[in-house]
Amino acid sequence: MDTNTVSSADKILEAATELFAANNYDATSIKEIAKLSGVNSALISYYFGGKKNLYIEVMNKQAAHLLALIDTVKDKDDLNPIQKIHLYTREVVEVQKQRPMQFHLIYRELLSPSGFCSNFVKSRLYRIHQFLYELVAQGIKEGYVKEMTPNYAAFTLESIIVFFFLTQNFVKELGAFDDDSADE
Repeated sequence: MDTNTVSSADKILEAATELFAANNYDATSIKEIAKLSGVNSALISYYFGGKKNLYIEVMNKQAAHLLALIDTVKDKDDLNPIQKIHLYTREVVEVQKQRPMQFHLIYRELLSPSGFCSNFVKSRLYRIHQFLYELVAQGIKEGYVKEMTPNYAAFTLESIIVFFFLTQNFVKELGAFDDDSADE
């Protein structure tokens, strides 16, 4: 594949990510994606086989960033489970700062499913839940956390992270939050 081919496909993915996150799947047209990416709309079918496959590819690419974080944190053998949860949370905040549309896209799919990404939700997001579940269970076993139901604790952690990002702009408007306080 030459650099023009890679460049066009990447431009399409970037534009599609932005538009799908802002509008949702149904409200985003191939024409809008082509216009924002600066490529001919026929290239979307050429590279991705259509809008549906492009959407699935965008979702997979967004999940890959989060799953890579899990692998990075898991490999930190010098950290206890609570430190790993803290590190994972800080890293998720960094991803949010660098790729804010990523979370919008995933949340939109969770709140208004497109109908063809159920495998995405089941497989990728389950891995995130399982990771947090395992850390909580390990923390209980090693005495870092009091006895509790790891499944509920993992869902609670996920909910806190999601709520933080969903309300971040509102809280900023109130003046009670700035980008630096997200690191704390």
